[in-house]
Amino acid sequence: MKGNQTKYYKVIATVGGTLSYKLREAFADLDLHYSVKVIKSPEGRKVEFAVIVQKRALDKTMEIIKEICLDPIISILPVTEFKDQEEVREIRKVTLSEGASVSSLAELYDGVFLDKGSRVVGNAMLHEEVKVGKNTFVGTGVIIRTKTTIGDDCHIGTGAIIGDNVEIGNNVNIEENVTIRSNVTIGSNVSIGTAANLESNVTIKNKIRIAPLARIFNVGRKRAELESPTDRKVISTVIDEGTYIGSGAIVGGTVGKNVMVGSNAIVHTANIESKVTIGSGAVVPFGGEVKEGLTVIGSPAKPIQEYKQEKKLLAYLKEKYQQELE
Repeated sequence: MKGNQTKYYKVIATVGGTLSYKLREAFADLDLHYSVKVIKSPEGRKVEFAVIVQKRALDKTMEIIKEICLDPIISILPVTEFKDQEEVREIRKVTLSEGASVSSLAELYDGVFLDKGSRVVGNAMLHEEVKVGKNTFVGTGVIIRTKTTIGDDCHIGTGAIIGDNVEIGNNVNIEENVTIRSNVTIGSNVSIGTAANLESNVTIKNKIRIAPLARIFNVGRKRAELESPTDRKVISTVIDEGTYIGSGAIVGGTVGKNVMVGSNAIVHTANIESKVTIGSGAVVPFGGEVKEGLTVIGSPAKPIQEYKQEKKLLAYLKEKYQQELE
């Protein structure tokens, strides 16, 4: 080869396990121009790194690969044309803090950060710029999308899907097959049961329990019939501290502190004040309001005292007109 044909070499290294992320970090520190391809094999997930280096850096690159990785498979090819070695590009490291671990089947994109003691198991997938706090567990099959932040001491169960730009506090337990869509904020000390569904633009504050199969939605409009642009305003769903949402309940609107929503109840874009109890199967209609401290039941939901009065009235009328009824 003549001229500058032998100035650059392409090094292809196939490696496996968590150490592949350490190799990516080392390449980024050296500002090397590299690409990554995931290869699935019977032995598990492997990563193929392709990096182009100048001839004088070839030995050093080989030394780094062998020092970091166990039994890498390495190929070296001469590069005849390469013009963008000095290309300016953003480098986003995958950072694994001390004690963090990642399964060889998992997939971590650029910019992922795992704090001390966190674990990613099975074939979980963490997209770009996901941040995971200390001692947090991410289960197999979990997908966490771009720019989501998860706090310390959390548990993300098997098959959970968490959307973009989600913020999750500390000590949050998310069970299996939960779906959390984009732009959701979840406080600390929260529990979300199996197969629950949180739609976009929802705020869940601290010390809240959401039971299995519950749905927190955010689709209510200011008016049922759209007459002007302001009518199109979506009503935000906010659930305040200390509230319990029962199994299979569907809730949207504003829910105050220390509210209990019974199983299979429906709160359809309503305003629920603090310390309210909504009975199982009750329906609070669109735009409804329940004042502080009340217990409501039925469909449409009414204070339990009203139902007791109606029951007494029906019993009285039945007794009074028994003969006519017969």
